[in-house]
Amino acid sequence: MKLTFGKNEKLKSKKAIENLFSEGQSYVSHPIRIVYTTKEKKDYDVRVGVSVAKKRFKHAVDRNLLKRRIREAYRLNKSLIETPDNSIDALFIYTSSKIKDFDAINKSMQEVLQKLNSKINKKEQQ
Repeated sequence: MKLTFGKNEKLKSKKAIENLFSEGQSYVSHPIRIVYTTKEKKDYDVRVGVSVAKKRFKHAVDRNLLKRRIREAYRLNKSLIETPDNSIDALFIYTSSKIKDFDAINKSMQEVLQKLNSKINKKEQQ
């Protein structure tokens, strides 16, 4: 798996995002909350979106900084997800009201992705 975050890996569809909130499952590893759904194999493995609340961070530069850090943490750790039979849509939501450094976000991302991988593999075995 390449360490890139290309166009085909980005979750942009309004329908898919609405579907995440209506049918998806979620859990939190502070400061990141993940909302995800799994589907039978499509033309992609994983599509990811990132969200930082405008209510918590009024300045766009702060929101953009956090989104860049989350995307970079995902890019570095996406090899933790194994999806042989499924396609995954996931949305990472930043929940803290303070700007965390990259190390804290990266650690949280690793925990989130490991837990996601274990949940997906449990479903496949059932």
